[in-house]
Amino acid sequence: MPVRSAAFFRLNAADEPEIRVDRSAFDAAGRLVGRWDARLWAVQAAANVISRHSLSGSVLSTDSADAGWRVVLPGESGQPIYVWDGRKTVRSMQYDALLRPTAVFEDQRCVERLLYGGPDLAARNLCGQLSRHDDPAGTRLNGEFGLTGTVIAQTRHFLRELDSPDWSESIPERNALLEVDNGATTHWRYNPLGEVIQRTDALGSVHFLDQTVAGQLKASRLQLGNQSEKTLVSDIRYDAQNRVVSETAGNGVVSTAVYRSEDGRLLQLKVKDADGGLLQHLLHAYDPVGNVLRIEDRAQPIGHCTNLCIDPVSTYNYDTLYQLVKATGREASFAKHGPVLPGFQSPPDPAQMANYTQTYRYDAGGNLLQLTHVGAQSHSRTMAVARRSNRSLPVIDDLPPGEEEIARAFDANGNLLALQAGQNLSWDRRNQLQDVRPVIREAGEDDSEHYRYDASGQRVRKVRVTQAGSVVHRAEVRYLPGLEIRTNTATREMLYVITGQAGRSGVRALHWEAGQPDSLDNDQIRYTLNDHLGSGTLELDEQAHLISQESYYPFGGTSWWAARSAIEASYKTVRYSGKERDVTGLYYYGLRYYASWLQRWINPDPAGDVDGLNLYRMVKNNPMCHQDRCGTQPNDVNDPELLEADPQPLPTVLPLLPSTARDARNSAFEATGGTSRFTLRPAGYKKYVTLDYPDFTIKQFESHSPVAKKDLIIHGHGRLRSPVHKIYNAPIKLGFYAPPDNLLSASRSELYRFQSRKLQVAPVEVIECGMESRDYEIAYSSAFDSKFANGLYHSQLLNRKPAISASSIQHVENYHDVLIVKPGKSVPLSKLLKQVPAYDQVHALFCRSRGPSGPVHEFSTTKNRNN
Repeated sequence: MPVRSAAFFRLNAADEPEIRVDRSAFDAAGRLVGRWDARLWAVQAAANVISRHSLSGSVLSTDSADAGWRVVLPGESGQPIYVWDGRKTVRSMQYDALLRPTAVFEDQRCVERLLYGGPDLAARNLCGQLSRHDDPAGTRLNGEFGLTGTVIAQTRHFLRELDSPDWSESIPERNALLEVDNGATTHWRYNPLGEVIQRTDALGSVHFLDQTVAGQLKASRLQLGNQSEKTLVSDIRYDAQNRVVSETAGNGVVSTAVYRSEDGRLLQLKVKDADGGLLQHLLHAYDPVGNVLRIEDRAQPIGHCTNLCIDPVSTYNYDTLYQLVKATGREASFAKHGPVLPGFQSPPDPAQMANYTQTYRYDAGGNLLQLTHVGAQSHSRTMAVARRSNRSLPVIDDLPPGEEEIARAFDANGNLLALQAGQNLSWDRRNQLQDVRPVIREAGEDDSEHYRYDASGQRVRKVRVTQAGSVVHRAEVRYLPGLEIRTNTATREMLYVITGQAGRSGVRALHWEAGQPDSLDNDQIRYTLNDHLGSGTLELDEQAHLISQESYYPFGGTSWWAARSAIEASYKTVRYSGKERDVTGLYYYGLRYYASWLQRWINPDPAGDVDGLNLYRMVKNNPMCHQDRCGTQPNDVNDPELLEADPQPLPTVLPLLPSTARDARNSAFEATGGTSRFTLRPAGYKKYVTLDYPDFTIKQFESHSPVAKKDLIIHGHGRLRSPVHKIYNAPIKLGFYAPPDNLLSASRSELYRFQSRKLQVAPVEVIECGMESRDYEIAYSSAFDSKFANGLYHSQLLNRKPAISASSIQHVENYHDVLIVKPGKSVPLSKLLKQVPAYDQVHALFCRSRGPSGPVHEFSTTKNRNN
């Protein structure tokens, strides 16, 4: 068990190295109970995170210097029953006999109710599936499921009011809280492997998706209403590592990428129009460990300003911890700094550009202490950091805030309470940003912006209310799968924005039902070309003409942008890192909001310390090499990623609850029929990486347990199919575990793909039975053949009693049989094999027994049962 880790910090090569030591503390059972980073350890402060465990080893409470304290009371099967936190929020959960969540209460108000289908809904494959979910934003109805557990039809109803609901047990009373309409229904179609091939949004627009035989996106088309289909992207080509090397957009623009064969790093990204005109030509240079040192855009002209040459080149320097410490580039000569965008140029004018240099200084905890900007508008920003946490505020007028002022600026859970002076923030009970008040009036109503989220924590509604004399204007955005509905009472506008992905490009089709600007065409399709971080740099129309162009500072602020018209530019909402920028200047990442001018998140990481002990730090202070996809942890931009053309609907997850692996699985899989997309952190693990895909989740654990250390564990849900080739840089061992409802090796091509990458494939690897819950087994007990299940004993896997289990994988048309034998009983392998149904091939069989703290005993086989 590592109790110390030392990093050697130097800003410059000639500096003396500074040793920065992180400390970890464990109890007598080897469980992690405290962690200190180098900054808090140096001042002998309390630990960044303190954990307390039950006798069975599950985490009962955490006390974080950044995120405050949280206590969970689990039930007898480990499911969370009550949760308390530092804001005095009390959350309780109710379950049915199968331990599926049925209701969630927050401070005595029922904010969620879940209803599951019974035998009467078998015609729509809703037996045991989540059919209705009343959540904080409204109601989601799952109308039909496919045979593989994928959602075929889903309807969203919104609440009449923005106030938090209190859902009654009576369905008519619940319906009375909803808007009186038919709701917004989305339909999906899938191929036999469960991959999305068609999506029909609530407007009736149809998005068609074509895949290769390997499951990669090959082309996509869009049909708006009764119009003919329009190609969004075609001829997507991949290299042997499944990276996109070329594609052709629907407007004729061809994008090509060149990667270095030795390490797969992106060297060149070139974009040309149909006539061969160069639109973008980015060249990347790296240091030996992969940090971006230089980016040049040869498609941009060289400008001159005040007798200086303005090259379209950006450079980057790093310290020995790979934090960005210096950046150079170009900016608008009238650039602004803070949450507001700089004024745009129309047309682009190289003569209005200037060079800039930014330097960054951090403390030992990774907090920004000072930003120095030298350019057309030179300035600096100094941050004051709390002594015993990573909470931080900017220094105003050279008057640093004291400890008490910093403490008052955050609530007990570490949420920032004011974005700037006069811009108050309020948070819901799940630590999600709920309201922003940019203008506060002593007499009259304040201007405000409100956000509402579904049960998985995704924003589904944004409402902005402004006062214009005695008139109140309301602008609203509603987010649906592949569709945004935007209305504005001030302009009487009703706009439908159909969103999609066309290879590397993002596509947005603008369809006005009312309030269409005179200068814009209806059903306009806009293609957004991205850089290596996914930031939107170029916007093009259907004729490949330039709509807008934008460049960014390293941490996300806009350094300059240009457009052909102000009205057209105002409809650009997706910018840095491919995320939506709100009028507050905050970027919405899915689970958190990012303030680019502060270079930090405005509340702690809901996933905990997966990105280190500083829960406010953005992408390890290395924004040129990492991006954050959902607001929880950084991802290396050089890691290959299969294009996800149209993800399946997000499942229901009880968000932001301190949970173990089994808790998250209970709420995610049993409530939604197997669709997996969530992040979790099992107790006792100090680090994990989670990647999400439609049919399975990959978790790479770096554990203090010798059993699971550095193994890649894949929990399959549904057939393990083509997305497996998204696994790269895998550790030596690959472990497969198939719960009773899976068909892990039904098609051997998946295993062949692993073997072709020269990975050691072991279909049964070191897996703990304790990762599966008793209720999970009972929920799928119908899969047992009574002929073989008689006399078998359902052991409670989560009570830490010894248990032995065996899993057999049958033919593709059949379910699994799972044999659970009485705890502590020694069963010969030959006897277990005799109990397995007589199928020709047993693809995988594993058994394991484990005591509360004793050794793990296991055996496995993948041979033909006749052998």
